Amino acid sequence: MKNNLYRLTMVILCVAGILFTVSTVNAQALTIVVAAESQVKGSYFTLGDIASISGDDSNRIAELSQIKLGSTPLPGRSYIFTVELLNTRLSAANADLTNIAWQVPQQFKVTALSQQIDGQRLVADAEKFLKNKLNGSDVLITSLSQPQDIFVPPGTVDFNLELPYGIRYNSPTNVSIGVQVSGRMFTIAKLRFDVKKYEQVAVTSRPIAANETITPDAIIFERRDIGRMPPGYFTDLNKILGLTVKRQLGPGLVLNDSMVAKPIVIKRGQAVNITAKVGDIEVSTSGVALQNGSIGQFIRVQNINSKKVVNGRIIDESTVQTQI
Repeated sequence: MKNNLYRLTMVILCVAGILFTVSTVNAQALTIVVAAESQVKGSYFTLGDIASISGDDSNRIAELSQIKLGSTPLPGRSYIFTVELLNTRLSAANADLTNIAWQVPQQFKVTALSQQIDGQRLVADAEKFLKNKLNGSDVLITSLSQPQDIFVPPGTVDFNLELPYGIRYNSPTNVSIGVQVSGRMFTIAKLRFDVKKYEQVAVTSRPIAANETITPDAIIFERRDIGRMPPGYFTDLNKILGLTVKRQLGPGLVLNDSMVAKPIVIKRGQAVNITAKVGDIEVSTSGVALQNGSIGQFIRVQNINSKKVVNGRIIDESTVQTQI
């Protein structure tokens, strides 16, 4: 009788153990369903980004969700994954993959989230940037680039525009646009422009004989592309009147300072003021000019006190500035 009772007790305990074990396994079983298409962001994507994970073990679900599967594609680009590739990435993670029911397509797509920046918007912003730099000058700006649309990650987009080589009028002007997303630099767009700047410049209206003094009737002002002209053109009539031309000039020529003789403002033997700068301090002394000269020209002058002869640049009708 005792033996039968013992056997019955053992059977009940075994059945209870089996039921408890099954209950425990069922509670820990997970289901992972990988989507046929997923959109991801960030520098890498995880199992949780491309699949839904369900079950009763929240800690294990969180652990599996964080398994890294690879780098995120470039914004707007996609990867095609296969079951074999997924298995390889999961195996490399050294995670507990037991007791999981998987539902995985033979192939699935992973696409990076993105936002599109129109290439023409970049051109418009660069043109506005150039016009602001030129401060309302009479200019014609033509894009030489064929900008492509840019795909960037989600976030706040800001632009940082720069002129790496400055504005050029006789060769293409480069504009560099740094594209930032949420405060971080993402890419740099480089655009090229042809910039033409126009000014009203002095042009001869009639023939002018050699050594003739320029009068108002000899000059007109025309709009010209100054980027294609050598420096030295005139935009102010008052700076031309009274000058004489060095050689005969025909009509329609842009008047240049190389064509005119500047008036003599200091004559040989004239008393002058000799100045020199030492740092922020300017010193001066009396002297005498040893040559005739025009404003901007270098002449020899003699210091009256020391009798020393130096070269100096004529500043005005009575001042010569020397270098120490």
